Amino acid sequence: MNQKNYLFFLLVLLNLPAYLTSQSLDTTLTIHSEILSEERSIRIGLPYGYFESEDDYSVLYIMDAEYRYDFCRAAQQYLGISTRIPNTIMVGIRNLSRETRNRDLLPSNFGGKDSLFRKFIESELIPFVEKNYRCKSERTLAGHSHGGVFAVNTLLHQPDLFDKYLATDPSFQVINANLPDPWPTDLSQKSLYICSSDGSYGYNEEIASDMYTNNVIFQNHQVQNTSSGLRFYTEHIPDDHGNSFMTAFHRGLRWVHHWPISKDTLKQ
Repeated sequence: MNQKNYLFFLLVLLNLPAYLTSQSLDTTLTIHSEILSEERSIRIGLPYGYFESEDDYSVLYIMDAEYRYDFCRAAQQYLGISTRIPNTIMVGIRNLSRETRNRDLLPSNFGGKDSLFRKFIESELIPFVEKNYRCKSERTLAGHSHGGVFAVNTLLHQPDLFDKYLATDPSFQVINANLPDPWPTDLSQKSLYICSSDGSYGYNEEIASDMYTNNVIFQNHQVQNTSSGLRFYTEHIPDDHGNSFMTAFHRGLRWVHHWPISKDTLKQ
């Protein structure tokens, strides 16, 4: 390496930490929650071109970020390139533990405190994100399993918090035990993608039929409340509970953004 190239390399190396701090598209940070009385780890993913533009972006919130964020981030970036799905800011919320996951995502009649966690998102997390990043008012919430339960219950009990909802293979038994009657009167500006799966191969396979039955019960309840105007789509993913998320996330993200996922959805 000649002296000129060496000096250039050294200059880049010395300035690399500052560059990553100011220009990195992905950041992990910790915010203190007065509502939850604890520190929460958050992952922020900015869209390509964020620093080069002055545009505002919609925001996609992901539950269970400690093991779903990276996949969701890669899928969203790919779809932003390959389809007309808009680039968004992605916010991943990590769990502290299995116990706090159940506490945060489940309703009180199943041992959780989801209303408190929802208050944290509404009063602390969303204001933090919208203060520090260029955000549109449009927000999407995506969750799998218990996270899907949280997403649907948020739609039905506090619908104005988000505009688009993805609930992949949630426990419909938990959802059905907390359905409001009637549903909110005007969900005409909201979209919900929801799916079921084949359960867990090798263990707990017997619950798959119960999951499917409870999915049908939820669908029937939605039909009884079509006057709410909710834009709604449901399907069954022929895969196990865990892996169904990988298929359903990108299908749900496409559907809520009006990108067809089948001939049936071509005109929706």
